[in-house]
Amino acid sequence: MRYQHFSSSSETANSKVRPALTKNILPQGLAPQPTGQLKKSALTVPTAQEIIYKFFISHINNSASEVVLQHFKNIFIELIPPANQKLIQALHTIIEFDSQREFNNLFKRCCYILLNNWITQREYQLGRDLIKIISDRTLTEPHANNCLKILRVWLTNFARSKDYEDLKLFVLKYADYQPVPNHWASRYQPYLLAAQYLDAKNTPEERQTARLLSHQLKDKYKFDLAMYTSRSQSAASQLNNYHNPTLLGDEALRLIKIILVNRGSFSYRSLANIFLSQSQNITYKQFKESLIKYLFEYDEKLSLTDIYQQQIINSLDNFHPENDEETLTTALHLRTCNYLIKCLTVENSGEPTALFLLFATKLNPLTLAIIIVKIILISPHSRTYLELCCARLIQYYQDNSAAECQWLINFLEVCQIALTIYGENVQYNLVNMSDTPQEEQLFIDLNNCRVFSQQKPLRKDKN
Repeated sequence: MRYQHFSSSSETANSKVRPALTKNILPQGLAPQPTGQLKKSALTVPTAQEIIYKFFISHINNSASEVVLQHFKNIFIELIPPANQKLIQALHTIIEFDSQREFNNLFKRCCYILLNNWITQREYQLGRDLIKIISDRTLTEPHANNCLKILRVWLTNFARSKDYEDLKLFVLKYADYQPVPNHWASRYQPYLLAAQYLDAKNTPEERQTARLLSHQLKDKYKFDLAMYTSRSQSAASQLNNYHNPTLLGDEALRLIKIILVNRGSFSYRSLANIFLSQSQNITYKQFKESLIKYLFEYDEKLSLTDIYQQQIINSLDNFHPENDEETLTTALHLRTCNYLIKCLTVENSGEPTALFLLFATKLNPLTLAIIIVKIILISPHSRTYLELCCARLIQYYQDNSAAECQWLINFLEVCQIALTIYGENVQYNLVNMSDTPQEEQLFIDLNNCRVFSQQKPLRKDKN
């Protein structure tokens, strides 16, 4: 895969130069000389950054990955000039301007340029090597080169920053996804990555890397869940332990069956399609009324007490009442579904909403998960917004122990299963293996049912 070149008109191009914080942190005897003693360059900082960006983008497309990593070490760690002397001149320019912030922007973006390529190529060890190179930098060795002294100080400061911690998260997670991590929040890395790739403050490379890694982790979970449901029901399951990607143990299979038990002949996907077809050319007020019926009145599993349902009705009634008599638009449809997800999850302040706490702690978390799935089925673009809301919930509780957050973990596990079952590229079906015809059964015995999953054919682009 060839690397996509991003525009360099990032925030670094317009950043104002600030004094570097190097004067008070160097070990005694290693303080750099005033930058005025350095030979001034004719390059500007944005031009210098662009030279270095283009160098790495060119080499990841035309050189072996190990060679590119060595170039990274030579340029940023050792200041060893390659054949192209413009690179060292460009780095000297940034040091001359005494701008640690501009260096951090440059360094972080170059790291993500490399990681982006290595994740695509699945060369995961190189990511670990990159982190080791940064962590092995040292300030203890005196060096005659004043630029190298400043550079090592900046590298040390970078290694103490949140940017470096975010970088390590990528490297630690995309290589070996652990089903039972040391910290409970790291298990839900795809949600946390969503917060990174939706943050406009991050560089294009960082956002693309986060998006790519999130996709890989979600695809791995989908595959593991499909394999688990298939193999755990086979005769060989008595002799083999198959990897269960959830934290729900044997209850996961039963939960999948419960989710797949449909009301009559209508699946959740069928109900969603019917709702969408009936939502054409209606007013916004009619849409909101139909949305409540779609979410609650056609599903026996979602029989809620009036107090819960009324809170949701009130929230929708108060949302854009000025548009009630207008014809429903695609934008209003998406905005309303996103708003409903927000009401069911997290406030703008980052705190969980009252509705979320009611559903997640006092009701079965499956109830809330099904409501969310039904929203996503009529508004697929809201999936990204849901991931962002889940990330904010995780971040809000991440300082608490797993025991304290067990109720939240249960919801996240159930929601993850439900969203996977009704995902885009895997189809799950529940088949009744009983000899008694289904229409003659008063209820379905889940013990007589088996779950089958299959890959859906990819949709071809009409264009």
